[in-house]
Amino acid sequence: MSAEPTATADIPEHFELLRGNVGFGALIGPLYLRKPKEGRTYAWGFRATEKHLNPVGIVHGGMLVSFADTCLGALAFFAGGKAPSSTIDLASSFVTPGRAGDWIECTGTVTRTTRDIVFVTGRIYVGDRTLVDLKGIWKILRR
Repeated sequence: MSAEPTATADIPEHFELLRGNVGFGALIGPLYLRKPKEGRTYAWGFRATEKHLNPVGIVHGGMLVSFADTCLGALAFFAGGKAPSSTIDLASSFVTPGRAGDWIECTGTVTRTTRDIVFVTGRIYVGDRTLVDLKGIWKILRR
């Protein structure tokens, strides 16, 4: 699959184009967001295309970590009272590769928040197949 998804038929139900697909986000995207509703949590997603692949033909690890930083960083943003935050640490354990055409999602949970720090765990997956397990720490940047 070499073309970018152009039809909403390529995007699972309840996902909408993420606002802010500009700058770096535009380079790795388009990214999509599913807002919490009916017992679901936030989830982010993208359709893996040729531009996301490494020379071996699987989704590049740097793409997956960038995607994770975007998604889990958003959770830190909300946990920090909508204050900007900066990634201190993002540990990624790669489990299995993503492939072109995969709909790849990321979800996470804030496990602890202090006055200045947010701790988050997460997972990147395709269906029930885990691609990456994640743990991260974000610094809340007070204005």
